[in-house]
Amino acid sequence: MSFSSETLQGIMTDHERFVKWLYERYAKKLLAYTLRTYLPAEDDAWSVVYKTLYRIAEVSAQHEFENEYKFNGFIFRTHINYLRNFLRDNKRFEARHREIELDDHHAVEEESEPVPPSLPLQVLQQELDKLEDWQRILLLMRGQDVPYSKIAEFVDKPEHHLKTYYARLKKQLHDAVNEHLQLIKTTQHANQ
Repeated sequence: MSFSSETLQGIMTDHERFVKWLYERYAKKLLAYTLRTYLPAEDDAWSVVYKTLYRIAEVSAQHEFENEYKFNGFIFRTHINYLRNFLRDNKRFEARHREIELDDHHAVEEESEPVPPSLPLQVLQQELDKLEDWQRILLLMRGQDVPYSKIAEFVDKPEHHLKTYYARLKKQLHDAVNEHLQLIKTTQHANQ
C-alpha cells in the first residue's frame, strides 16, 4: 500500500486494520533496530515494538503528517521513547546482559591471594575481638534489625537492658576504633 495522507486517514478510522497495517509496515524494521542497538533479548524487543505500534494506533488520529517521512519520524521517536522507558524501568538490564571478552588481562587467576582487609576493618576486627561473645552477638544482631526480644534468647541477658547495652557498646566501639585509627594516623604522620 502506498503512503498518502488520505490513505493514512482512511486506515486510521479502523483501529484493528490500522494496527495490522503498522505491524506489516514497521514491526520488522523496529525489531531489527531494537535487537541490533539496544536489546539482545528478542522477547523484550518485541514487547517494546508492540507497545510502540499500539501507541501509534492510539494517538495518530490526533496528528497530521505532511508526508511519509514525517510519519516515519513520529514512529521512530515514539519507539525510542519506549526503549528508554524500558531500559530505565529495567535498571539491572546492563548487569544481566553485559558481555565481557576475556583476554590475558581478564583471565581468572586460579590461585589468587586474598585481598587484605583495609586498615579500618582490621582495627574494627581487633576491637570486636576484645568484646565478650554476648556483646558481639548483640552488636551484630541489632545491626541486622533483629528485635531485642529475639536477641535476649541468644545472649542470656534481660530484654529491657539490651537497648542500653547496645547503645553503650556501639558508642564504645565507635570511640575505640576512631581513637585507634587516629593514633595510627598520628604515628604515620610523625614518621614522615
